[in-house]
Amino acid sequence: MTAFKTWVAGDSSDPDVALAQYQFIQRQTPFLYMMSLAGGWGLSVTHWSVAPIALTLVVPLFVTAFAVQRIVTVRRRQKETPSHAEILAWQKQAKVLAVVSPAIFSIWVLSLFPYGGPYLQVQVVFTIAVANLVLLFCLIHFRAVALINAFCANTLYFMYFAIAGEHVFTYFALYGIAASMGAFFILNNHYRGFIKLIRTGRDLKRHSEELEHKQDETQKLSDLNYYIANHDHMTGLPNRRCFLLELDQSFRSARQSGEPLSLCVFDLGGLRAINNIYGLNTGDQILLEVVRRLKSKLAPQMFVARIAGDEFALLAVGDEAAFSGVSSFFDELFAESCQLPEASMKLNYAAGIAHLDEGVLSPTDLLEHAVYVLQEAKLNRNEPVAVFGPRHSEQMLSHARVTQALQSADIEAELSVAFQPIVDVAHNRITGVECLARWNSPLLGNVPPGEFIPIAERCGVINRLTLVLLRKALEAAHHWPADLKLSFNLSASNLSSRGFVQEILDLLESFGFEPGRLHCEVTETSVMWDFKEASRAILALKETGIRLSLDDFGTGYSSLSHVHKLPLDCIKVDRSFVHGIRPDTAGYGIVKSLLALSRDMGIACVVEGVETEEELSVLKSLGTSEVQGYLFSRPLSEADLGRLFAKGMTLSSGTMQSDDPPVALEAAQAGRRRVV
Repeated sequence: MTAFKTWVAGDSSDPDVALAQYQFIQRQTPFLYMMSLAGGWGLSVTHWSVAPIALTLVVPLFVTAFAVQRIVTVRRRQKETPSHAEILAWQKQAKVLAVVSPAIFSIWVLSLFPYGGPYLQVQVVFTIAVANLVLLFCLIHFRAVALINAFCANTLYFMYFAIAGEHVFTYFALYGIAASMGAFFILNNHYRGFIKLIRTGRDLKRHSEELEHKQDETQKLSDLNYYIANHDHMTGLPNRRCFLLELDQSFRSARQSGEPLSLCVFDLGGLRAINNIYGLNTGDQILLEVVRRLKSKLAPQMFVARIAGDEFALLAVGDEAAFSGVSSFFDELFAESCQLPEASMKLNYAAGIAHLDEGVLSPTDLLEHAVYVLQEAKLNRNEPVAVFGPRHSEQMLSHARVTQALQSADIEAELSVAFQPIVDVAHNRITGVECLARWNSPLLGNVPPGEFIPIAERCGVINRLTLVLLRKALEAAHHWPADLKLSFNLSASNLSSRGFVQEILDLLESFGFEPGRLHCEVTETSVMWDFKEASRAILALKETGIRLSLDDFGTGYSSLSHVHKLPLDCIKVDRSFVHGIRPDTAGYGIVKSLLALSRDMGIACVVEGVETEEELSVLKSLGTSEVQGYLFSRPLSEADLGRLFAKGMTLSSGTMQSDDPPVALEAAQAGRRRVV
């Protein structure tokens, strides 16, 4: 019995099925009532002359009022979407109406059966049969209601005819019951198809929703990947990839429209040093603070991107004067100090600006121009902003020629070394020499080291040049006094190249040169380029006995911190503090402090760029022990140095072996520029 009840109830407890049944019955109910009324009024009309008016008019009006009320109620509910609880309540109501409605209609129809002849009685039976079939067809999607309707209607008809003793019509009633059952079981297949359709639709809807959800997730993931690919994760600014796309689009647009286009590439001075000294977290916080200030000062027409660790790019379209006040813009940007764990400091900057003109043929050209003058701005502390102009175009062409010549050069044949003595001023005795690079190119002639060394670093041949120069210096040193030290300069690329230290050691071993005689000179800039790798290389050199000198001391980022962090044997005071030194100059106090620092640390100190007797006198009064400069000697060839040694190891001041006047020291210093 329980199984039968479950079968009759079908899937009405399924929310989707219940809703579909509700919506289907709401559409079918008006038609059912209209069919019932049509059949009933048809009987009333044919029985008008033979049946009492109560049965042909009063009862039909009552039944019609009931049917109209139900139709209105159903039509009003058709636009509503009830909850599942409301549908379950409706199902109970529908089952009650499945009993009430057939009873009312049956009473109306059967009340007319006794009146009239056989034809009218057949009409009654025919109307009953048609109504039952219509009910089954219209209610089959709600199996419980269909069964209740069919059972109630057929039972009433059968009982009526059986009690009335109408054997023929009783047979008709029995046949109608059998026909209804047969029709029900046939239509039950449609019911199963209906249920399957509902479930299939639900599954399709669920799959569709899942697909939409996956598409949404895929789109979100795609958007996220696009954002990650085009933005810097630290600052949220567009990254180099995004900048290059924006630059390309802006370049094309500016070319087509004729609008001005300007690019500014700027560098945060000191950020690399902060990262190395205070840690990446502190550096990141400083970087975020700079970006916050930068965003607050950007003009609407500017596009900003972070294109490298401490380099940013500003792109301005449609405003020719966008970067006319860039110096004041950066001065305001860095006016407020940045807070460090132990102190506060003001960041410096360098900026290179390039404008779109006839000489710029591609977005890459514009970027290269801005980066090129940025490098110039980094070297000029008094003018941290440089604008690309005709002079720079000529320089770039010249550098391109140097690059090409370097890459095709016979380095072994074209490179040579010069040596400048380092003098102990207390005894005028030569204690060492600094090795300086010279390049005589068949194509370009004599190229100053200050020009070709940076280019050699950029084009990746600096390690090769360094080894060639060191080999030539070691060959020359084979004939020197055994206690003479050799100072040799290493570049940032040398220090950051794994395996390069071993190549140096192999060269020393092949020449039998005592490592303790070699003083490797590094600059603060070269150390800070990649402090971790530089420290690794320096420690490897120190372990073999090679000495370490910090060159151009005082001109880098954070000198004192580097002195404490590096295993130094000597510091070399930059000539910028020595030129015109007197007790009343700033350089006097600086040199005095640096000499005191070296004594306290127990390391040597060499003062560079000594040109005049007056400068030497002041330096002696401060306790200077070793100097280097044109006052004693210009850079000498191997042969000239050999002749000097042949005369002895003493070298008095004022014996500069050169026709170059002291005022030429600027060029000479560039000429002695290290492999840096």
